[in-house]
Amino acid sequence: MQNIYSKSFNLRTSDFDCYRKITPTSVLDLFQTVAGEHADMLGCGFEALYSRKLLWVLVRTKYEVINYPKMYQTVIVKTWPLAPSRLGFQREYLMEDEKGYPLIKGSSDWVIINSEERKFVAATNIYPEMEHLTQKSFDERLKKLPDFEAEGNGFVICPGFSQLDMNGHINNTKYASYVLDALYPNEKSEIKSFQIDYRHELKIGDEVRLYIQKNDDFIRVKGVNGSGDTMFICKIGV
Repeated sequence: MQNIYSKSFNLRTSDFDCYRKITPTSVLDLFQTVAGEHADMLGCGFEALYSRKLLWVLVRTKYEVINYPKMYQTVIVKTWPLAPSRLGFQREYLMEDEKGYPLIKGSSDWVIINSEERKFVAATNIYPEMEHLTQKSFDERLKKLPDFEAEGNGFVICPGFSQLDMNGHINNTKYASYVLDALYPNEKSEIKSFQIDYRHELKIGDEVRLYIQKNDDFIRVKGVNGSGDTMFICKIGV
């Protein structure tokens, strides 16, 4: 059984912003694509799990830029799952150039829920019998991002149909676009690392306000719904 999966991609103009920097949404989309394809190969992709009334749910994801990819560059994106814990699944990522030099590394934490009861499911009989790799993208496991006090009026978003995924909620990659819309970075802005914690699922029509907290080394952004619930928190290393 193939415990690591890699795929070649030709980066497009749509993967970059107006300053020719790869967008967080594109990075997360590439990671999501290889993760989904690898899960299908392992027999635990969306369709296989859904037939068992199970769903993958992304809890948090983080990436760190080592070298910025260039427009139209061909990149190799690799992914591999670590051995699961009782309820959690950790999956690692690495984007390289054609010569094998690292560009972006990442990690993600997942859980599996029952699609009808929306309850966590133990990590048994999900992966086939296989030898799990132990190589990690980061020395420390991803930590839950702390909340912060919202100030000001915030930046309002209202997700629409085009952002929905197969589970019927807003695709995890779209949150990164909301964050950048709220920040409106300039040409000198540079993302060194990017992490999002997904607290509650966004659904079509949810009106959410994004609040920003800036520090010297990082920026934090959180989305709050009309009931005051923190839907997601993002931390960007700058």
